[in-house]
Amino acid sequence: MTTALYFSQVRLKRDASVKALLPLLLGGDKGGDKGSQHPGHHLVWSLFAEGSRERRDFLWREEERRGGFWILSERIPCDRHGLFDIREPKPFAPALAEGDRLRFSLRANPVVRRRQRASGRSVKHDIVMDALCEHPSGERAERRFDAMRERGFAWLGRQGAGAGFSVAGDDVRIDGYRQHRVARKTSEKAMAFSTLDFDGVLSVRDPAAFLAGIARGFGAAKAYGCGLMLIRRA
Repeated sequence: MTTALYFSQVRLKRDASVKALLPLLLGGDKGGDKGSQHPGHHLVWSLFAEGSRERRDFLWREEERRGGFWILSERIPCDRHGLFDIREPKPFAPALAEGDRLRFSLRANPVVRRRQRASGRSVKHDIVMDALCEHPSGERAERRFDAMRERGFAWLGRQGAGAGFSVAGDDVRIDGYRQHRVARKTSEKAMAFSTLDFDGVLSVRDPAAFLAGIARGFGAAKAYGCGLMLIRRA
């Protein structure tokens, strides 16, 4: 991994002026499988809106308490609008060796590609719904947990094979399946995606490939707070 990276924790300020704007800044959370409007990508992007740059060179994840974010970025975040409290960003360069065991947390949009018969195009599908579509609609609710666990673990294993880490079934918890909708321009259809939460312990097999994988992020919908793997020593 040759590009320098920085890990930052930022939180929306709680002073009166920012607090008054929180409902507008954070949007309405409808909860459940219906999802939310996910305004976080606009807030986080504002920290990297420098000049004419349009390439996203950061990953982020919202904290469980709304208004806080973890960010991994090539640039140090800059709060031009005075909205955030930012802890001093730290260089992200963990010294890892083959065989190291790490605790990890990952919120991801895991997908599988399926080719459409009519158009021949390869289209992304939510791995849980892809599995449930194999069963009658009346059975899907009771099969959701097994689909989430089995397909989620298989997906995570594929990520590890390409990014220098491995996981064991007993060491990983997979839950938090949610579907989200992100409003776009009025003339465009809302974007829909799903998330799964992965938490547990992994083993590093190839440190360089693993760090490169963290820098790229895992899964799709990275602009919307997915794909950032948080790690610490087990």
